[in-house]
Amino acid sequence: MPDRFTGGVLAELGKNGGSRQSAATDDSWESALTAGKSDGAVPAELTAAMEKLRATIQLAEGTRARLFRPIRGPRRIRFPERAQGDMAARILLSRDGRTAYARRLNQVDLTDLVLCHPMREFSRRHGQTNKPVAFFSRTVGDLIACESQHERRFAILADWHEDVVHIAAQPFTIDFPPGHELDSHTPDFALIGASGAVVLVDVKWPAHAVDAAVLRRHASIRRTLAEAGMQHAMWATAAPTVTENIANFAAARAPEGIVRELGPKLIAAHQPGMRVEMLLETVHERHRILPATTLVVLRRLLWDHQLVVDMFAPFTTTTELWRP
Repeated sequence: MPDRFTGGVLAELGKNGGSRQSAATDDSWESALTAGKSDGAVPAELTAAMEKLRATIQLAEGTRARLFRPIRGPRRIRFPERAQGDMAARILLSRDGRTAYARRLNQVDLTDLVLCHPMREFSRRHGQTNKPVAFFSRTVGDLIACESQHERRFAILADWHEDVVHIAAQPFTIDFPPGHELDSHTPDFALIGASGAVVLVDVKWPAHAVDAAVLRRHASIRRTLAEAGMQHAMWATAAPTVTENIANFAAARAPEGIVRELGPKLIAAHQPGMRVEMLLETVHERHRILPATTLVVLRRLLWDHQLVVDMFAPFTTTTELWRP
C-alpha cells in the first residue's frame, strides 16, 4: 500500500506540518497517547466515567458546548478562593459550567477530566476575529466547542484518531501560585487515550508556535502538567484536504443495521487499488443496492479505518481504496 495512504497519515502530518517546530509539537500528542499501551486494557475508572458521561449526554445534549447558557445572568465560572498561605499550583475544574472546584496537581483523576465542563465561554462578540463553533464528535457522542475553525481542524483530527476515547474542550485552568511567572492557563483540549494516557493540547497558528515567548510559556506549562502525570503538546497545522476528508467521513450517518448488513458486502467486493466508482458498481451488480446508499456506508468504513485512501487528495468517485 502506498505510504501516502492512511494508517500512518497522522504521523505523516506530524512530519510535514511540524517541520518548522520543535520535536515536541505536532506529532507528540499522538506518541503520548499510545505510550504505555501494552495489553490494550482500558482502566476501570475510565470505563466507569465514560458510562456516566454517556448517561448525562442522553439527558441533556450539548450542555458542554454552552447551548444551555442564559442570555442574562452570570456568564463566568466562579473560582474558589485560595486558602491563606497556599502557595501551590492548583487545577480548577467545573462539573456544571457555573462553579469550579480545586484539585492539587497529583489529585486530578480521569473522572475529573471526562465529566468536566469547559472553563471558558464560546460566545461571539462584535468585532471578534475568531468565531467559536461546535461540531459533533463521533468519539464523544456529543457537541465539542471550539474557539475557532483552526481549533476545529485539530479536534477533527483527534476525533478520527483510533486511540482517542475522549476529547474535552477547555478542560481546566491551571492556577499558578502567587509570584509564579505565569498567572493562569487553560489548555485548549484534553485528549484521553484508551490506556488512560492524558495529553493536553494547545492549538497555535504556525507563526505563534515558533515564537520564543510562546515556547518559554509552554515549557513552563509542560513542566507543571508533568507533575500531574499529564503530557502537553502544541499543534499548529495540517493539510486542509486531510481535515476536509475526515469531516466528510464523519458526516456519513447510516443506521447501524444497514452498516452491519452492507459493510461486509463492500469489504468482500473490494480489490486492492479499486476506485470508489468501481466498488459501487460492483456492489450494485452483485446485490442490487443503490450506489448512493453504498457510498454512505463506504464513507462510514473509511471513518472506522476499515478501508483507507490517500488523505492528501480530495475524496471523489475516482479515489483509490486500500485495506489498512
